[in-house]
Amino acid sequence: MKTFFSTIILFGIFAVVSFSTVSCKKDKIEVINEVFDTTGSSRLATQSFISDAHTTTGELIIYNKGAELIYVFKNFKTDDGPNLEVWLCNSLLDVIGGGYLNLGDLKGIEGDFYYKAPASTATFSYIVVWCTDFSVAFGHAFSI
Repeated sequence: MKTFFSTIILFGIFAVVSFSTVSCKKDKIEVINEVFDTTGSSRLATQSFISDAHTTTGELIIYNKGAELIYVFKNFKTDDGPNLEVWLCNSLLDVIGGGYLNLGDLKGIEGDFYYKAPASTATFSYIVVWCTDFSVAFGHAFSI
């Protein structure tokens, strides 16, 4: 009987330690350095990122290149989190209900990188770093 209780206690300790060490954070933060070739493009706007639920800094530079808009994140930095994506949206108060377009996973929490989208996305008001797990904006910038 004593062995049974010892096994249960050891299993419980193992479970607590295992679950408490699970984290959404990355062990090593990689700084992204993806350069957008501005040849043949025109700069439409430059905006600063604004913090929402987490500190978010950097610039958003929007270019027009042919039938595309290029959303360039420059000197970008935010906190790490689970399932961070980049969304274009019309309302910060109702991001999902107000209409949005998912541009994809956030490429990195620090550095320079960009997203391409059809020129029709100029109708969106904001670009948001969105955490899908918690339905919260980490930070945003105004679009065009």
